[in-house]
Amino acid sequence: MKITDHLKKENIFLNAILENKPDVLKYISNICAQNGIINDSERLYDGLVQREQTMSTGVGGGLGFPHATSKETQHASVILLRLAKPIDFESLDHQPVDIILGLILPESDPGIHVRMLARVSRLCQNPDFLSAIKQADDADLLIEQIKKIENKTSCH
Repeated sequence: MKITDHLKKENIFLNAILENKPDVLKYISNICAQNGIINDSERLYDGLVQREQTMSTGVGGGLGFPHATSKETQHASVILLRLAKPIDFESLDHQPVDIILGLILPESDPGIHVRMLARVSRLCQNPDFLSAIKQADDADLLIEQIKKIENKTSCH
């Protein structure tokens, strides 16, 4: 499984101007509705908020992995945001977050949830991956860079 199988150009936003965690979750929900991943942005937003209330998805190192399952989708989707300025995400290391990988996962496939989170976590441990996101100017080029990084990484 590769992240690039679930990441489309129209779901990459470089230098997004968002002020706080609720803004990020709302933005992800609205993008998912706008791009046809789900229909009900409010329901997705509620799911993302509920997940954050359980435990913050700000995992440290400037990264956030907000995620939720949805009955409305049959396929996993990744929303990648690079924030124009870091925000408080109630991270485990208490540091601000500037890279967000939102995961929208089909409720009908519980196994994909764990596989996607594991894959994203492993990828984020690769400094080339984070560097590619931080330096990207173009979504198409970024996807190509991520594909190359994923092809070099032998963990599937």
